[in-house]
Amino acid sequence: MSLIKTFALSSKIFSYYQKDIDLMTVDSMDEIIILVVSELNDLLLKNNLEILSEKLNEGKWHIHGLSFEEIKKESSPAKFYICDHDHD
Repeated sequence: MSLIKTFALSSKIFSYYQKDIDLMTVDSMDEIIILVVSELNDLLLKNNLEILSEKLNEGKWHIHGLSFEEIKKESSPAKFYICDHDHD
């Protein structure tokens, strides 16, 4: 069974970068974040965008308001956001 969900970054610099992830291949929110951020980081480094890579890696990336299980159960084609904004 495939549970492909779309995850997009939300930040001043990296908004709208997105990746589809099959949730059957990951076990946690942290793994999702690592997959999305590392793929973008690889792309930046491949294109010699070292300063942008540094900015990306400074982010405190998180998915808020939902649990891993809630994302897995979501049946609509929703996009889930990984952000580096502070939420007070």
